[in-house]
Amino acid sequence: MNYVGQSVKANYIKGFESIGGNLHFYDDGFEFKPHALNIQKHNPFIYYNDISSVSKRNTLGLVPNGILVSTKDGTEHKLVVFNRQHIMRFLDEVRS
Repeated sequence: MNYVGQSVKANYIKGFESIGGNLHFYDDGFEFKPHALNIQKHNPFIYYNDISSVSKRNTLGLVPNGILVSTKDGTEHKLVVFNRQHIMRFLDEVRS
């Protein structure tokens, strides 16, 4: 599935807070945009060619709905999404 031009609901895990919002996919990368009600306004843009790895992670160590996106500079982006397999496959395809 090609996600370019689409957005999906997601949570961005920053410290102990789960920030609700959406992932927006573009030609060159994706951006997390938080909902207006969140305290933190963290909205990283991750270029596809900066991604070093994409792996599964479990929310709270139990729920299989998380993705860990690591970038070449060592930054780790923890996301909670629906259909993580499709998103992981897409990210693997566009970064190669």
